[in-house]
Amino acid sequence: MKNRKLVLVSDTGYLQEHDDLLRSVLDEGYELFCVVGVDCELWEEAMDEVAVGDGSDPRYITTTSHPGETENEVIEFAKMFAISGSSGVHVVRI
Repeated sequence: MKNRKLVLVSDTGYLQEHDDLLRSVLDEGYELFCVVGVDCELWEEAMDEVAVGDGSDPRYITTTSHPGETENEVIEFAKMFAISGSSGVHVVRI
């Protein structure tokens, strides 16, 4: 089973140089991108911008940010979130 749900735990905050990481999440085919921690709302906005790009080839991914929530709460949210097939949750810390 391939994981198609990703929870990013941000300890360092978002920097524009992280856009390559966001592009790789799209390239890997993830359907859900959840962020918790430092700059979580900025991470979500950046992913939305990377997914849309210049509009000529937009990529679909559901994004959520979770300010004020714990890592475990967000992981449980991701587990319960319905996507097109079965999937585990990949957790990335940065």
